[in-house]
Amino acid sequence: MPKYLNRFTVPSIVAVTLTSFALAACGGSDSGDDAASNLAKYVPADASVYVEGTLRPDQDVADDVDSISTKLTGKSLSATIDEALAQAQDAELTYEADVKPWLGDNAALYVPEETISSAAATDVSVGDPATAMVDSSSDIFGMIAESTDVDASQAFIDKAAEAETPGGGEASGGEYEGFSYRISNSDGSVLGIVDDNVVMASSEDIFKAMVDASKGDSLEGNSTFSDVIGKAADDSIVDIYTPNEPLITSAQGGDDAFGLVNLYKALGGNLEDTGSVISLVPSADEISVVGVTNADAALVSGDPSAVIESFPANSLFATGSGDVGANITKVIDTIDKEGLGDVLKPGELNKQIDEISSQGLDIVSVAESLETVGFFVSGDSLDTLGGALLATTSDPQPLENALGAFSQLIGLADDAKVKPLRGDMTGFSVKTPELPGRPVVIAIQGDRLAIGIGMPATKQALSGSGETLADSDAYKAAEESLDGQNVDMFGNPAAIASVVESFTAGDPIGDKAVEIINKFEYMVSGSGSDDKTFAFNLGLKD
Repeated sequence: MPKYLNRFTVPSIVAVTLTSFALAACGGSDSGDDAASNLAKYVPADASVYVEGTLRPDQDVADDVDSISTKLTGKSLSATIDEALAQAQDAELTYEADVKPWLGDNAALYVPEETISSAAATDVSVGDPATAMVDSSSDIFGMIAESTDVDASQAFIDKAAEAETPGGGEASGGEYEGFSYRISNSDGSVLGIVDDNVVMASSEDIFKAMVDASKGDSLEGNSTFSDVIGKAADDSIVDIYTPNEPLITSAQGGDDAFGLVNLYKALGGNLEDTGSVISLVPSADEISVVGVTNADAALVSGDPSAVIESFPANSLFATGSGDVGANITKVIDTIDKEGLGDVLKPGELNKQIDEISSQGLDIVSVAESLETVGFFVSGDSLDTLGGALLATTSDPQPLENALGAFSQLIGLADDAKVKPLRGDMTGFSVKTPELPGRPVVIAIQGDRLAIGIGMPATKQALSGSGETLADSDAYKAAEESLDGQNVDMFGNPAAIASVVESFTAGDPIGDKAVEIINKFEYMVSGSGSDDKTFAFNLGLKD
């Protein structure tokens, strides 16, 4: 452990505490009590992100965590962390001596609302908005952990405070509403005890806000939070809650310049007073991330599973979405009626669509005819990689009419060679210097349109015959893991590893990546429109 982690700073306390959380999660619970904690009582009601973890889950869950760690690393998580702690040099804070004696069953972390707001207001014209948001928020948060022994907790705080800070000097003290705390002279971070809980905050203001929340307007009393957190997945070890509208607004820069929030509302969705919870749920052979929201959906996707499972059995990745035409039509109509922020005024979209349609491409008819759209990548090396975008249609005629316009547009490129297809496929192929030997094929057959890289992949997409994902053991296991939810995305780690290996052979980093990828049997995401749930599962090989 680097020596700076022994100092009384936010990074040091978080590092030691989170390590302790992970270690404690492997120990099992003596009480067997699955009741939710009341740590949200110490978090302001307008928190942008709230994370709560179970430190001492039931023994079965603890065994599952160790099983996953053993399959991935060859060691149990507890053994791995014990080894890391044992190798620490001159560590002034350790799990066994300083944290284990007082650490309770649950801990939580939150990010204040003003953190996300300030990140959204950051001038990102010279950088990446996502980076700016992370940089703005990385050192502003509050943490709270349940304590089983107040005296041991205070000893932990006193020992941390006595450690010399990087700039020299010792931590000073303070008191607020009857609760004492220690302040780092180096970075202003705070450690204290509030109602027998250990509180860690990035600043004195955050600590005081947590105390104020416990006496008044807290996240625990927020009806949106209470509604969504009550739907969190059973047996989760970590739950992450966010309110929907503030997070989406901040992601756009805070002013909804593109009108996405207003568009969502105009489409019939509702983000006001709604939130989402994402839960981490381990089992002996699977890592599952399960989410739920109480927001009304603006667009409802049908089940794309039938299209996805018709893709080649050697697909390393496949995804899809249903009811595409109905959703596109709804979006077009809504944008034309309401406009789109500063980008499009009401009525402008249909004018542009009419102009394009007058040139032979009937966008509205094409959109209305679409049903399910899917995409796959197949192959076992860089040389054999192929793939296709596939759309099923209720009426092939608009798509067939559009092929001529597509062909003419592509033919305008100097280096593109367009060639009509023969046989039972309607369409054309395009050869370019960028894809020697593998043409781009645009074809219609029956009720399917395919845009593929290479003729074999295109033919497979159009026919859905031969060895398909429906015949794949990995796909079957992935579909079963979703417990009745629609399959929206599937990945085959063995196929991905094969492709990675084909161009990293002999590279130690590449070899290690292949080794890790091959530990997984499948990755899959799915959703359920009725209960507003979604899931992402990673299956581990036996």
